Amino acid sequence: MGMDIKQLEKIALNALKKAYQIHQELGASGEELVQKNQFGETALKVDIEAEKAVIDVLRKAKVPIRIISEEHGTTQIGDNPIYLGILDGLDGSGVYKKERGKGRYGTILGIFSNINPKYEDYLFSGVMEHSTKRLFYAIKGKGSFVIVDGKPGHIHCSESKILDKNTRIYVDEYSEINRRVFSSKLQGFRVTYSGSSAVYYVDLANGNADLVLECTRKRNLEIAGVYGLEIESGGCIVGLDGASLGSQKYLEFGQDKQIPVISASTEELAKQLIKHIK
Repeated sequence: MGMDIKQLEKIALNALKKAYQIHQELGASGEELVQKNQFGETALKVDIEAEKAVIDVLRKAKVPIRIISEEHGTTQIGDNPIYLGILDGLDGSGVYKKERGKGRYGTILGIFSNINPKYEDYLFSGVMEHSTKRLFYAIKGKGSFVIVDGKPGHIHCSESKILDKNTRIYVDEYSEINRRVFSSKLQGFRVTYSGSSAVYYVDLANGNADLVLECTRKRNLEIAGVYGLEIESGGCIVGLDGASLGSQKYLEFGQDKQIPVISASTEELAKQLIKHIK
């Protein structure tokens, strides 16, 4: 049996707040290298413990959910899960290791309405940005918000429609395909790479960036986790053909392939970007 959306919202927000609490409690010990994850990468203690904190909150609340996460793989709560959860305990581990508590990185949590969802089936989408203590989240059909000092306020994309030298662009240059498809064709533009998708997407949702350009990879956790945040903020997430990811099945699209994805403040800006890079 499903849960009331307000109840689910409260639980999800508490889970992200718990991840922040664990981040604070761990301090320098969070930087310890612990074990390799499903992608062959050595996880930090904070990666594992932040995920565990979120999972524990969901389990205690008896949310019937199957959770796909970077460090814990697949975790199921209850015998008959209704929801699918997407979790990245700490997105931006490289930044964390260099600037713990000061640099920008975050915990990502997305919840979908069924266990084999399309992207458009999101119910909740949230990011806890630890160093700024800001909690960004969205509820389907209700809009996007940021909680600062305990007070929620609405946020929205920039509504930028024109691609020019003032367009604020994030490109995830960690992946060679993004450098080839995007960066190489944006010489002279305001292109930034910070090392955390969580940061890119909260800035886009909050109107502090206009484009986020990256690709699917590693089960596509980040894009799925923030999808609702961008849509509820008035933005769009599309492929190179301009088609929305909304109708794509999460479990089928870009799970083990690098497919370029464009997130934009408006559909008009996405179309201009596509025309420019082609």
